[in-house]
Amino acid sequence: MLNITFNQIRLFEAVARHKSFTKAAKELNISQPAVSSQLKKLADSIGDPLIEVVGRKVYLTEIGETAYQQFQTLLEDFDSFSSHLRASQSGGIEGELEIAGVSATKYFLPFAIAEFLKENPKVTPKFSIHTKAEMLKIIENKEHELMVTGRVFANTGAHFEAFSEQTLAVVASPSNKLCQHSTLSLQSLTKQNLILPTEETSIRHSVNQLFAEEGLELTPFLELESYELIKQSVISGLGIGILPTDAFRLEEYTGHLVRLNVTDFPIRKHWYYAYHDKKNLSLVSQAFIEFLQRYPIETHLKKIYATSKSE
Repeated sequence: MLNITFNQIRLFEAVARHKSFTKAAKELNISQPAVSSQLKKLADSIGDPLIEVVGRKVYLTEIGETAYQQFQTLLEDFDSFSSHLRASQSGGIEGELEIAGVSATKYFLPFAIAEFLKENPKVTPKFSIHTKAEMLKIIENKEHELMVTGRVFANTGAHFEAFSEQTLAVVASPSNKLCQHSTLSLQSLTKQNLILPTEETSIRHSVNQLFAEEGLELTPFLELESYELIKQSVISGLGIGILPTDAFRLEEYTGHLVRLNVTDFPIRKHWYYAYHDKKNLSLVSQAFIEFLQRYPIETHLKKIYATSKSE
C-alpha cells in the first residue's frame, strides 16, 4: 500500500504545474528544502522518480506525468468537497451566480435558475443573453466565469461540457394544411415557404448540414435574426419554421404553433456549459454546474407546464 500524504500530493502538483521548486515553495509558503525532502519521500513511496532536473529546468518523468494528472483530479475533488462541506456547515451557499448565455438560452435558463434558487435562496442571480459573435468574444476574453452555449467554440482555451439535449423541430400555424399530414418528407419542405434563422446561427448550420447530406437544395423564404420574429411569422401564416423546441414550448402549449412530423426530425443537439479554470470557479458556479448535471432542463419545464395545466 502506498504511503502518500495529502501534503506530498499538493507539493508535487505545485512543482509539476510551475515546473519550479522555487515557485511551488513560494506558493505554499514553505522552504525549498522542505519541498525537495517531501518529494523525495513521495518518489520513494511510489518506487519511481517523478521529476528530473536538468540544469535548472524541471521535467516530469512518464510516471510523473501520470501522477500529475491523477493528483490534479484528486485535488479538484477534495476542493469541491471542502467547499460544499463549508457551505453545508454555514447554512447554504451564498453569493452571485453570473452566467452568460446565447440567444436560445433565454427560453430555459430562467426556469433552471429559479429551481436552483429554491435549493440555494441566498444566491443572487445575474445572467445576460448574447449573440454568437458576442459570446465568442466573452469566452476568448474570459469576461464571465460560466457560459451556456449550443455549440463548442474551438481554440478559445475554454472547456465545454454537455449537460442537456436540445432538439430542433419544424413548426406551422394550426391553420396550415400541412398539419393534416401524419408524416412529411424532408424533400417536401423544399416546396414550402421556409422561415429560418440566419446563417451564422448554430441552428441554421445544423439545418443546412441535414439538407446537404440528403442532396437537397435549401432556399429559405425568409431569414430572420430573432426566434420571436420567426414564431410570429409562422403564426401569421407566412410559412413554416425550424426552431429549437425550447423556443416554441409556450406557443405549442397554447396551440398557436403545431409541431410537424417530418422525416429526419427532430435534429438532436446539445447544450454546453463552458468555463476556463475549474479549480478557480466560485462555489456558486460549482453548485450550479452540479445542479445542471443532476436535473435535466426538461425536468423543470415539464413540471412547470404540468402544474399550469392542472390549474
